[in-house]
Amino acid sequence: MTLYIFNPENDMALADGKPGYTPPAQIQQMRRELWWLPEWWAEEGDIVWNGEDPLSLPDDTKIMPWGWSPALCHQLKQAGVQASLLPSAEKLEHIRQLSHRQTAVKLLAELREQLPLDGHICGESTLCHSKEEAEDAVARYGEAMLKLPWSSSGRGIRKISTEDATPLRGRWKGSLVIERLLHKVSDFALEFWLDGKGGVEYKGLSLFYTNERGAYLGNWVAPEGQKLAWLAQYIPLQYLQEIRRWWEERLKGFDYEGPVGIDMMLAQEGICPCIEVNWRWTMGLVSCLVAEQGRYGRMVVEYIYGHYSAEVEAFG
Repeated sequence: MTLYIFNPENDMALADGKPGYTPPAQIQQMRRELWWLPEWWAEEGDIVWNGEDPLSLPDDTKIMPWGWSPALCHQLKQAGVQASLLPSAEKLEHIRQLSHRQTAVKLLAELREQLPLDGHICGESTLCHSKEEAEDAVARYGEAMLKLPWSSSGRGIRKISTEDATPLRGRWKGSLVIERLLHKVSDFALEFWLDGKGGVEYKGLSLFYTNERGAYLGNWVAPEGQKLAWLAQYIPLQYLQEIRRWWEERLKGFDYEGPVGIDMMLAQEGICPCIEVNWRWTMGLVSCLVAEQGRYGRMVVEYIYGHYSAEVEAFG
C-alpha cells in the first residue's frame, strides 16, 4: 500500500527548513482544494491523504508525498505516522541540499562542458554568495534572472539587468543564483525515476506552459511520439536523445530514491538543458502518467473565482 500526499508548499518548506513551517494562505488553500490530485494515478488499495485525517498505517506502507521536507514529516507524526516510515533528519537535509539551485548550476556547467552539441547548447548561471559577486554576474550577462536558492513555479524569481539592479536589495540570506536571460520559445522537461541503487528510469517528455513570470499554467498530455514530433520542428531529435542519455548516466551518481524532473528550455539562443532540477513530483510527471491512461489534452491547474481546480481538457 502507498500513501500519496499532495503538498505543493514543498519547495518553500525546504527553503525554511524547519518542522513548524507555515506556508502562505494561498498555498494552504491549494493543498486543501487539490489534495485529491494523486487519485489520478493511485492504484486500488492506495490512500490519498487530505492532510487532516489521523493516520494508522501498516509497517510496510510506502509514503509518497509530492516532496519531502521537515515540515511534512512533522505533520505526519502529528497525524499518527510512526517515525520508522519517515526519512531521517540526515536524509531530509540531503534532499534539501540536492534541491538547492547550486545543484542545477553545477550540472548545467558539467553538461555544457561534456556535451557541446556543435554549439547548440546554451545557458549560463552563477551561484553568488555576496552582493558583489551578484553584481559582477549581472555585469557579465547584461540581462539576467535572479533566483532564490529554493523556489518553483515563478516564485522567488526576478528579472534583473545592469540598468535595474533593484531586485538585489534585501535578498541576502546566504546565496543567490544569477542566470543569463534567454529568449524563450518553449518550456519542456525530461522526467525520471531513481531507485536509490543506481537505477534510472526515463518516465517521459513534458511539454508545459508558463506565464510571463514563470508560474505554471498547464501541460500538454499526449503520446510521447506526438510530443517528440512537435519538438522536432525546432530541435534535431538526435540532440534531445543525447541530452537524455547524458542525464540518465549522470543521475546514477546520486544517492536518492524517487522522481526527478529536469526543466529545460528551447530558446532562440539554442537548447538550455538544465533550468531547474526538481527532486520531487512535478506536473510534468503527472501528465506522463495521465497520458499512459489514454487521456489526451491539456492538463490545467487554475485559480478561478477564488478556488483551485485541476482537469484534463480534451483536444478538439
